[in-house]
Amino acid sequence: MRMPLLLISVAFIGSVFFFITNENELNSVKQIIVSPALPDSDHSRVQPNIIAETDDQTNGKPQSHGSTEQKNRLQEAKGQALMSAITSFWQLCRQQNNCDELLVQQQLILDENRYQLLLNFFDNQQTEQRLMGSSLISQSSSLADKIAHVKSIREQVWGADAHLLFEDQDAYYDYRLLLADPDSRFNQALSADGFMNEYNAMLEELGEELDRFSLDSDNAKYEEAVNLIPASMPENEAVRIKSQLANKYLTGNEQQAIVNRTEQVDQQQQEVADYQQGLNALEVELANERATSKKTMSDEDWLVYKAERLYQYRLDFFSA
Repeated sequence: MRMPLLLISVAFIGSVFFFITNENELNSVKQIIVSPALPDSDHSRVQPNIIAETDDQTNGKPQSHGSTEQKNRLQEAKGQALMSAITSFWQLCRQQNNCDELLVQQQLILDENRYQLLLNFFDNQQTEQRLMGSSLISQSSSLADKIAHVKSIREQVWGADAHLLFEDQDAYYDYRLLLADPDSRFNQALSADGFMNEYNAMLEELGEELDRFSLDSDNAKYEEAVNLIPASMPENEAVRIKSQLANKYLTGNEQQAIVNRTEQVDQQQQEVADYQQGLNALEVELANERATSKKTMSDEDWLVYKAERLYQYRLDFFSA
């Protein structure tokens, strides 16, 4: 029966198109949005990450001089670390039902800007998400335009704190823009060897920041490299690149899974093409009938007849 296979085909191909569109265009723009639950306390409307606590603090003991010198994550952290610190703060104070008390403590520790960020985090986060959801930007817009759009909303909501909170994401955006440049190192590569040399050099340059760009696993490195193969790369060279990458970053089972998926996609695409080709031929046949042998048929009877022919075609195709 072809029906299950074709339905899977359509869904799968649609998913692939959506993924490629979003991953390769903005696609690669990773938006890390923390969505904490609304705390009960008025102040705990923001769900943040807590101050780094020492064992003495956790046990209710006075804080030692050494621990006071430990960096307070709410005061010192940036980027995702700060985002995590703020959400943790609110989660903890809500669990302990002492948000007001902890906020008073933090007001004494933090500078005014950091304290206001902590206090208003949840409201600002909800505003950002609302604006992101209601704003419209064409899918055909360039990657640079999409990134600029995201940054403009964040600056509107968070002001000067936008870069403080989204430092990691901004770095990733810059990374994607650099790769999307027509003159980038990868778009200039014309051979498998040249591409692999450039990719290995890039990984070395990133060094300890690989995790910042989600390239800290072999699977991630493989997927990223495949996505970076330029459309201008000759087909035989692209095949060589994928083979070298698979041998370097994937296990035997993972490589076989990719082969199986590729064969399945090819089969599904052929199934969809066959269906569309047959449907187009039927449409031409029906148009000829309407102009000749079915010319005198009423519009109502014609619509019924056409619907029956289309239904029979689908029934025959899916049951073959």
